[in-house]
Amino acid sequence: MNRIIRILLVASAVLSAAASARAQKDPKLIAGADFDTYFDNREYSGCEFGESQTLFSSRLTPWIGFGWNASNSLMVGMDLRSDFGNSDVTFEKVRPQIYYRFRNEKVSAYAGIFPRERMMGDYTEAIMSDSMRFYDNRIQGFMGQYRGRRGFVELSVDWCGMYSENSREKFRILSAGEYAFDNYRRRFYGGYALMMFHFAGSKRITGCVNDNITIAPYVGARFEAFFDFDIKLRYIQTLQRDRANDAKYRTPKGGMLQARMSKWGLYIDEQLYAGQNLQPYYSSFRSEAFPHGYGGELYSGERFFGTDKHIYNSTKIGYDRRFFDDTLRVNCYLAFKYDGTGGGTQQVVQLSVRLLKDIPLNKRR
Repeated sequence: MNRIIRILLVASAVLSAAASARAQKDPKLIAGADFDTYFDNREYSGCEFGESQTLFSSRLTPWIGFGWNASNSLMVGMDLRSDFGNSDVTFEKVRPQIYYRFRNEKVSAYAGIFPRERMMGDYTEAIMSDSMRFYDNRIQGFMGQYRGRRGFVELSVDWCGMYSENSREKFRILSAGEYAFDNYRRRFYGGYALMMFHFAGSKRITGCVNDNITIAPYVGARFEAFFDFDIKLRYIQTLQRDRANDAKYRTPKGGMLQARMSKWGLYIDEQLYAGQNLQPYYSSFRSEAFPHGYGGELYSGERFFGTDKHIYNSTKIGYDRRFFDDTLRVNCYLAFKYDGTGGGTQQVVQLSVRLLKDIPLNKRR
């Protein structure tokens, strides 16, 4: 409750600033709300990796802000997340989003706590799983983006853990880019995704400093033959070290073929990974602080990339479409997964609503 009151006070300050902003050029009030529902049912009993469970949650983020000089905005929002079935807690998480944004035709810059979905890059599931994108939906730090005629590049610093008594120090640097080789039709392209994750200890937990670096360049082609096709070949190279327990770096790597065929919102998405275990420290080097290994604290990617059988295949059959002037998006799919040992299924339904309204503050006579 105290956190909600503090957020409301900040929102009131933004409104007060907007009311006295006549000296600024083109001042406007920005109001809106984001709503997301995430259902994820996993049946992995036949697989060596992955835990059978059901995740079902929703999140409401009301927004209010002030914009000026066409390119500047200051936004205040509040994430209100509910886990379905938990009758003891109304909101499982209440977290602020407060940020400044500069945006023109080619450049965007963010500072503060802002939504992860503002990122443009194609970050593979080896770096960020779908559930991680929903439950860890904020970036705390900075981000810069450049958009050109043939592509884009972006860089962000996410300081997701402060060194203290109750939390461990951790930060994540993310970067991605893409470039079209043929300027006219933009059929052939290349790009990359990069993550540098530093995972350390707290004042109470020591001896757990880890480095986890992933670079994933790719080349691809998009074309139409009644269906829309997008075929991509990606190489994944990691550089990892548990400084307390390992004397040298580990460098697991692999390759991934991704192919998508879509029409009228319906799609088939095929993803085939062949390579080494990309999560070597997931359950190794257990300690009193980490009785089951580092697990999801260190790895934000899909768990199946930790397979020791050198293969992971995921086939998704789904429907993804936007309605009502792109304010409503529905994405649902059935995934068949194989980890070299056995198969499992996953059923996912995602519904998102994005509402935003600009209210000019200059009176016209």
